Amino acid sequence: MISTKSFSKNKVNLIQESVDQRTHRFTINDGRGYFLDRNGELLSTDVKPQVVVFPNLFTSNWPVATIGNILQIPAEDVAKMIGQLKKPSALSLQKELSLDQMNDINKLEIPGLYAQLVTRRKPIPFANHIIGAVGQDPDLIKRKYGDKLEKGTVTTSTKTGKNGMQYTFDPFLISEGETQYIYHVDRQGHPLLGLDVKYRSQTNPLYPLYVKTTIDKKMQETVENALDVHGIKDGGAVLLDIESNELLSMASRPLFTSKTIFNHGNNMTSQQIPGSVFKIVTAAAAIEENRVQNEKKYDCSLNIYGEKDERQLGNLNVEDSFAQSCNKTFGELANEMIRTNPDFIEKYAEKMGLLHYNGWQGEVYHLNSFTHFYQEELGQIYSSKKKHSHYQSSLAVSQTAIGQLDVKITPLAVANMMATIARGGERYEVKAAKSVNFANGTELIEFEDHTAGDQKLSSYTMMRLQSLLLNVVKNESGTGHALQALPFQVAGKSGTAEKGEGNSLNNKWFAGYFPAEQPRFALVVVDLKHDKTNRTIPVFADIANEIMNDANKSEHK
Repeated sequence: MISTKSFSKNKVNLIQESVDQRTHRFTINDGRGYFLDRNGELLSTDVKPQVVVFPNLFTSNWPVATIGNILQIPAEDVAKMIGQLKKPSALSLQKELSLDQMNDINKLEIPGLYAQLVTRRKPIPFANHIIGAVGQDPDLIKRKYGDKLEKGTVTTSTKTGKNGMQYTFDPFLISEGETQYIYHVDRQGHPLLGLDVKYRSQTNPLYPLYVKTTIDKKMQETVENALDVHGIKDGGAVLLDIESNELLSMASRPLFTSKTIFNHGNNMTSQQIPGSVFKIVTAAAAIEENRVQNEKKYDCSLNIYGEKDERQLGNLNVEDSFAQSCNKTFGELANEMIRTNPDFIEKYAEKMGLLHYNGWQGEVYHLNSFTHFYQEELGQIYSSKKKHSHYQSSLAVSQTAIGQLDVKITPLAVANMMATIARGGERYEVKAAKSVNFANGTELIEFEDHTAGDQKLSSYTMMRLQSLLLNVVKNESGTGHALQALPFQVAGKSGTAEKGEGNSLNNKWFAGYFPAEQPRFALVVVDLKHDKTNRTIPVFADIANEIMNDANKSEHK
């Protein structure tokens, strides 16, 4: 009687609960903002034309035959479907409604029968990790919007972003009110206030907001399909536009469902062991520090332990060692450099952007550290659990220089490094969104380009790195030579990383850019459960080939 609006320790609004108990409703749109791709196509929502029925209002006077004719199904099937409904629902139709059919249904002006474009949200395979999922989470709402809860603008049942861009952009997307059909019933379920079904929607025409992302829907489909066709079950791919440094596609495996949202994180923004991809850093340091002697050769029939290697590559110079991914060469180079510069590995990894956040970050209104990427992880060279002296032995230096031991970096950071090299050294943060807009299209926020640090390597070093990456594919013995079969030139680096004792599966990478002469796209493919089947290069080839074919077609239109 006293605390009707805030009853018990759970702060239950008894008046609201009473109204809800006597209200039948069908939600047409939850009022939450949405995502568009770079060309204006919907990404985050599933909008379908549907016929909504309030079964309590169904009577023998409904023109079932006319409804059946419009829907192109027998009248008895219409009556049967409606008779099976227990609450306001959409009819389960075999064929999707046309706009003309929707208009014809609404022209009948039958109370309790409405045709509408209905929005449905559920975790979907497409752009699963980068876009993320939406759901009810009272605890999360309380943590993020406690002040709004007190003001009544948000409730604990309001849907919120749980991961991905749905989470990071949640302050702009959270619903200002649902669009619903509602009607009230008495205790027996009979309509109150006559047969009046009310249409309730947001009062502000500028909402909901929408985010125009940098993602290309067609390219995202290409990447997702290639991963699935070649059976990458744990891993993923990142595709960047080199000129704008915008994210075109990001896909991670395994996918999550509504029940496993927090069991399967985004592998593309999480730390992974890079293996030989990290030799790019060691090579950059050696070039910059003038340690590369073209005539000097290294015994690549030995491994970093000084033992006979399973690959008998013979004596190779630095360029061929890079192309064929000889560990011995880069272990020796690293041990030479560390004598005069003990922190060189960390220094150059930082210069290449591998230890930083690579996604767009900045201040947006009252949000001080707004970011485009959900829970992006920093890279690491050394484990914080081990003393620095642990890494000073010759073997530890060699292992670190070839991307083993405790080296971990994100595929997003590697993709950004490839784009930086392709551009000749200019490093930018990766954007996943272009802008946030009002419902009428007016721009609320534009995300400007952000340069990422001023620790640039020399243009000569960048030129030499470009040559090394190109040779990986052009060299007949190069680890990426299979990509030479493509109708355009690719530059890149492969990597295989051992995960440690007791794990028979390795990490397999291919990171590169194309076309090498005039770089347009940077692409990283990772297989985190690599057995003896090399999937990364075929996936890279399929994605690159389709991307270039589509790009060439659009240019010729």
